Amino acid sequence: MKFSKHLNTKFFYQLLSLVFAIFLFIFVNSAQFSPTRSATSSNLMSNNKSVTVKMPVKIKGQSSDEFISGVPSEVEVRLIGPSAQVTAASNTKNFEVYIDVTGLKQGNHQVKLEHTGLNREVGVKFDSETLNIKIAAKKVKSFPVQVRYNSDNIADGFLAGTPKLNYRKVTVIGAKHDVNNIAMVVANINLPYSIKENFSGSVFLEALDKNGRILDVDFEPETVKVNLPIYTATASKKVSINLIHTDGQKGYNYQLSSDTKSVILHGTKQALDNISVLNVPVSVAGITSTKTKTIQVQAPVSGILSISPTTITVTITVLGNDSNSESERVDNSIENNLKQNNQSNHEQNNTSVSNGSTSASSSSASD
Repeated sequence: MKFSKHLNTKFFYQLLSLVFAIFLFIFVNSAQFSPTRSATSSNLMSNNKSVTVKMPVKIKGQSSDEFISGVPSEVEVRLIGPSAQVTAASNTKNFEVYIDVTGLKQGNHQVKLEHTGLNREVGVKFDSETLNIKIAAKKVKSFPVQVRYNSDNIADGFLAGTPKLNYRKVTVIGAKHDVNNIAMVVANINLPYSIKENFSGSVFLEALDKNGRILDVDFEPETVKVNLPIYTATASKKVSINLIHTDGQKGYNYQLSSDTKSVILHGTKQALDNISVLNVPVSVAGITSTKTKTIQVQAPVSGILSISPTTITVTITVLGNDSNSESERVDNSIENNLKQNNQSNHEQNNTSVSNGSTSASSSSASD
């Protein structure tokens, strides 16, 4: 019994030694190989890259007589994947971001942003996966461009002259309802504070309704180049305005009115001395019913550096087409002339008969 007990004790210690040896082997090998595994994992992480780029949004399946609003000109796209692939895609931008509206009818829709042209190993993430768009009937119309700026940004003792544009008119493309509600197309100049020299630059356009709300439309061209001269101020003068209609149609009468009765001219004293009233021409071409127009006030002579306000609102009242009344007056005149001629001939005939009777009486008496 003692021998058996001693054998069991010896076996137990041998087993315990073996377990300890195995544990020690695993620990040592783990310490040797863990840096390699860590380096491998680090290398894998360093090979991945994430880059955010801006991409234009294209529209597929759009009809030529439709306009789609709610589509931003650009969206931010996050590219995730192998460093080489992501770098190439972000540098070349040789892929597309688009929405597909094929088969969609006019109205409001929610559409998904999609992409094509990227390597399959590159993942894509958008800030917003969908867009809320509106499909409507399209209308194209030409509008004059008006320049606006904050005159408070012009330095004391200086004035802005008349702005010059490379495009006086632009084409507006948009939903029919929005284009019909356009009150003006403006180029808003962001003047530096206390500016003392001429401004020149390309300015984005905006279409505004009568309440000043910006309408979602497109322009051709998208920008205009504006040159705004800045002069040293000399003198100013307040003068009344005289509205003069031009390009009127024959037979129509027009009445012009405006809430703006006078403007302030800034310029040289010599130029201002020669102006007491500012004539403002208003084109009434094609107008056959009462309409309101925004008119750009132009300097009539050199030496006028600026006019305030630069635009006025004019109401054109068409009093009626008097071509019919004119025709009636002509017809009545012809009729009166005919009556006068007939009456004159009748009187001449009566006089001739009367003279003949007198002669006959005389002859009878002499006989």
